[in-house]
Amino acid sequence: MTTDWAKLNPRDIAFGLLLLAIAAGGLYVNQDYEMGTANRMGPGYIPMLVFSLIALFGIAMLVTGFRSGPDPLEKWAWREMGLVLSGMTAFGALLDTLGLGLCVCLLVMISSFADRTQTVKGALGLTVALVILCWVIFDRSLKIGIPFLPPILGLG
Repeated sequence: MTTDWAKLNPRDIAFGLLLLAIAAGGLYVNQDYEMGTANRMGPGYIPMLVFSLIALFGIAMLVTGFRSGPDPLEKWAWREMGLVLSGMTAFGALLDTLGLGLCVCLLVMISSFADRTQTVKGALGLTVALVILCWVIFDRSLKIGIPFLPPILGLG
């Protein structure tokens, strides 16, 4: 049996293995939590689903890596990576202070600068849509314990 090395994509194979390792670690740590059922979910149910999906993506990446040819390595997008990470850091650091609504605005606006083709109008439209979506899902439906507006306003 011979292997056609020209069809291997080491980057996809490595990423698939990384995803499988993350999924295996997460599923191992999640063993201690009660799963429950689809009707009465326990604290381990959603993490189990998420880590299972990560494992499926890992398997898909492995299959892709064994079937597709190698991709040329491109230069790193440092600016884009820095902007996305800055947006996520600002979101996490300021969530308790500014509330979910303003933090989503901050996250989307900072991260939208990572896409050089994004317009201000497009970023504002995406921001409004995501703030409304987060308000409906997290504030109205799930009623999570995170204030939607800044607590200093006293409106939440």
